[in-house]
Amino acid sequence: MSLAHIRVLDFTHLLPGEIASTLLCDMGAEVLRIERLEPTLNERLPPIVDGESLYFWSLHRNKQRIKIDLKSEAGMSAVCKMVESADVLIENFRPAVMNRLGLGAEALQAINNKLVYCSISGYGSKSQWSARPGHDLNFVAETGILYETQDEKGTPVMPAVFVSDYMSGTYAALAVVAALLEREHTGIGKKLEISMFESALSALGVKGTMSLYLGLDPSEIHTKYPDALPNHRVYPCLDGRYLAVAPVEPEFWTKFLTLIDRNDLAEKDVIKHREFLSTEIAAVIKTKTMADWAELFKDANCCVSPVNKVSEAVDFLPEGQSHIVTYMDHKGLGKVPQLSNPIRRNQTRSERASSQEQNNGNDWSCSDTVAETALVLKSIGLTDEQILAMKAAGIIAR
Repeated sequence: MSLAHIRVLDFTHLLPGEIASTLLCDMGAEVLRIERLEPTLNERLPPIVDGESLYFWSLHRNKQRIKIDLKSEAGMSAVCKMVESADVLIENFRPAVMNRLGLGAEALQAINNKLVYCSISGYGSKSQWSARPGHDLNFVAETGILYETQDEKGTPVMPAVFVSDYMSGTYAALAVVAALLEREHTGIGKKLEISMFESALSALGVKGTMSLYLGLDPSEIHTKYPDALPNHRVYPCLDGRYLAVAPVEPEFWTKFLTLIDRNDLAEKDVIKHREFLSTEIAAVIKTKTMADWAELFKDANCCVSPVNKVSEAVDFLPEGQSHIVTYMDHKGLGKVPQLSNPIRRNQTRSERASSQEQNNGNDWSCSDTVAETALVLKSIGLTDEQILAMKAAGIIAR
């Protein structure tokens, strides 16, 4: 399960690539971020605390950072030296940017033919739109996700999470692991491309099949899933909070109706009588607070849940925060809470210990980039004099 002996060069600067490298890091890989000398957009996104972006630090636990001028001869020479011992490179620039820098897949795999080179972009290099810019909102709009996420007035509602970013980042990490497994047999790396548009579109898998087969948009298919059926919708409670009701299976539906004391509705068809049933159930749910309903359904096991805030979600499981929240030590901010991922839970204690050992026993704070840059350059053979000369020339962080 552990990637403790895998070295990743991380050239990412936006969420999709950062998610991919974070997932690999959580699985034990040694991740080194290659960053520009000047702060990029992701280092300036709010909320800002003591000059530090919590957005940025939510994604960079256990990573090293080096700030270096890639347009300089010395900077390029240092990075190429790092490539010699790297296993993976991840980047999320638009296609052709890395080639212009002299850091394209062909050039770097000529240095190290075992390198797995993963690119994340909006549409992929083979698309006629390869150079077209885009963000998550563009991709969820273009793929139909936004059209399928409308309020009662028919107005598209932006998803609260970045669908294409998280999907493409997760696909990238999965593709990298698969390529590393393939390399065990072939002995050579490969070039991978992940499209954010295609990643977002893949989230519509079930709806896509129904739409393509029937020749209808999902919103025109009344038997689509998910849908606002009486046994699959959100109901307002007495206190203005909401209850998510999803007893789709007949046995769960029966139990739900029993618990709300409306067994008289059991004979109604949830599709044919959807409006009537929804109205009746809404009136019942409106009589109690969300907390009251949550307590009633806590051990009922019929797929009814409170609509939690994030602060409530981290304490929602009976075992508490132990497997959900981890902390990153930051020299300026102190302990920064991080929402972990389910992959990390599968690591054994020895695998986690191995990952910590390669990071000197502690989470990387990544706040002293000058010291980290010097350490990395020393690790590839540069002398103190060479490092001081690069600082003086403005090639690395001062």
